[in-house]
Amino acid sequence: MRVLTVDDNEIIRIGLRAALEGLDGVDRVLDTADPDEARRLVEDGAVDVVLLDVQMPQTSGLDLLPRLAARVPVVMLTHRDDAETLRMAMGAGASGYLVHGALGPAQMADAIRVAVGGSAVVAGAAPRWDVRPHEDTDGRDAVSAAAAHAGLSERETSVMVAIAEGLGNAEIAGSLFLAPKTVKNNVNRIFAKLGVRTRPQAILRWQDLLRASAPTSPPCQAPPIRGPSRGPQALGADPRRG
Repeated sequence: MRVLTVDDNEIIRIGLRAALEGLDGVDRVLDTADPDEARRLVEDGAVDVVLLDVQMPQTSGLDLLPRLAARVPVVMLTHRDDAETLRMAMGAGASGYLVHGALGPAQMADAIRVAVGGSAVVAGAAPRWDVRPHEDTDGRDAVSAAAAHAGLSERETSVMVAIAEGLGNAEIAGSLFLAPKTVKNNVNRIFAKLGVRTRPQAILRWQDLLRASAPTSPPCQAPPIRGPSRGPQALGADPRRG
């Protein structure tokens, strides 16, 4: 696994390189403070995953994020732990959001592997993934209204609810008694109807639809923790990776 760290702070870049080099599964660690060099390395296929700072003097990491994330998984690595920045990053295509100091080197490597494997990871931030409606009439009505607004079929709605619960495609196939290819096709149609490209973006869009459909409902529970047993919270696999 080839890792690129993009941060204007040289001390942080040196520290990350020292912490990650030699860990299991990490083959090479590159670093840069230059957004243009980061784009070039990604476009040249020189890296498998990017660790990207949110705040840099030349450009915002959030502005750079979509271009990098179109080619490789990007994990935000920042000191900012507020829910709004987390939401903006995941909505812009980030595969993960890690706050400095939340994970040790080995756990960070675990989180990076989870992101490369197609799941979204969060550690150290204050997420508000209020995506699972309560199991009552209001919750069911909110799901129906959100699905109608998005134009989702009954099966697509069931798949979307499972995505919001943090299930990967294989788990959805097992729980809904569907063929894996059927699940993948449904996920692709859901993405098209919601106007999103990634699973985190789909969850955020679904969350917005549920809130609009049930503005007075109480906060919902976050998706279950997946991925490494300690540290990052994972939000389910990207359907583009199976």
